[in-house]
Amino acid sequence: MFVTQVMFVLVGVLIIILGLLVWKKRFYKLMAGYVEGSIKNEAAFGKANGIFVMVMGMWTIIFSFFMEVLSVWVFIGLLMIIVCAQISFNIRGAKK
Repeated sequence: MFVTQVMFVLVGVLIIILGLLVWKKRFYKLMAGYVEGSIKNEAAFGKANGIFVMVMGMWTIIFSFFMEVLSVWVFIGLLMIIVCAQISFNIRGAKK
């Protein structure tokens, strides 16, 4: 169980770093489906998506400490909720 926990923490840290790259360094090419010039406000796009990705990383790290108590379906369910919120935000921020 320890190896699994370490792997989840490492993956969570990697995801948080990717979120920081999207938010702070404006490395939008990490975002699937991003087309340059297709977003109204790129600063808001980067900040929101970077925060969403970092929340996914934090949830991965938190889940690693509660794997024995929580079901994997709880982990997947919350990730799906985060992704749906991210998609709805991106649809509203898309250029018309």
